[in-house]
Order: sequence, then structure tokens, then C-alpha cells
Amino acid sequence: MDDRIIKLARKGDEEAFSQFIKFYKKDLYVVAYRFYHNEHDALEAIQETTYRAYKSIRQLREASSAKAWLTRILANYCLNEIRKNKKLVQEEWHFDQEEKAPLDWVDRHTVKEHIFKLKKNTQKVIILKYFQDYTIKEISNILNKPESTIKTWLYKGLNQMRANMEKEGVTDGR
Repeated sequence: MDDRIIKLARKGDEEAFSQFIKFYKKDLYVVAYRFYHNEHDALEAIQETTYRAYKSIRQLREASSAKAWLTRILANYCLNEIRKNKKLVQEEWHFDQEEKAPLDWVDRHTVKEHIFKLKKNTQKVIILKYFQDYTIKEISNILNKPESTIKTWLYKGLNQMRANMEKEGVTDGR
């Protein structure tokens, strides 16, 4: 993305803003679709993200961080909507391919429930890492936090989930 277009968009140039959004539209759709697994909700999330980005475009300083900035807005919107609706719309969250036995619906549902019992930041990190396939570095850029913080949140979140699931007898402690 060209710095010039972002500068124009920050000054209120609607055509520049439109070019800016069009440039990242496919990337946003991929992320939104991973959250919702249906086109309607994904497009609605992109529409809301576009509106929120338009209202706060002055916060974007550099073209190099534009994708992470938009993805952060989108991820926050999707997670808040999921949490607000108290339902998990992702029917087919995928787990690590090296997993020996595929999880059945009850197991996936239990894991999702336990993720949403964690603190918001920890939820985001786990979802972005394990269900959206982002790297630690990419998550760091999206959430605008140091990689060490992301690793800490991930470690603590997984340990908290494991402890909670063991307490409830969901896992056998492995």
C-alpha cells in the first residue's frame, strides 16, 4: 500500500480511502470468513470494519502497518460479536493437523467454551494462533504487542484452559 494513498485518506479523501479498503478487501474477507464460516456474516464484518476504519483512519500512521491495523479492527469486531451473541459460529474450527484423533462436535464445543472463559487478550491470541493460523510475529503485529507478551498470553491461556478442563474432568491431564 502506498503511503501517499494513506496520507490522502487520513485527510478525508474518500476516493483514497476506497482504494485503501479495496487493496485489503480479499485479506479481510479471508480473516472474516475464518471467524464465521459463512459469506453473509463475513461481509457484514467487513462492512463494519470499513466503517470503523473510516471513522478512525487518522490513527493509522504508516502504510507498513495498514494490514495489521485493519485486521485488528476486524478481529476485535468478530470476537466481540461472537462473545456478545454468546454463541460460537465457527462450526469447523480446525485443529493441529498432527492431532492423532479428530475431535468430535462435543470436544470442539467444549474447547470453544473454555476459550471464551479466558481473558479477552488470551482468547484473541489462542484464536488467532490455533484457529486462524497466524504466527506469533503476525499476532504481535495485529494486536500491537511485543512477541514476548503474545507468547506469555498464549502460555498462560493454554495452561489455564488445561487446568480448567482437568478440574471439570474434561481431560485426563495429558
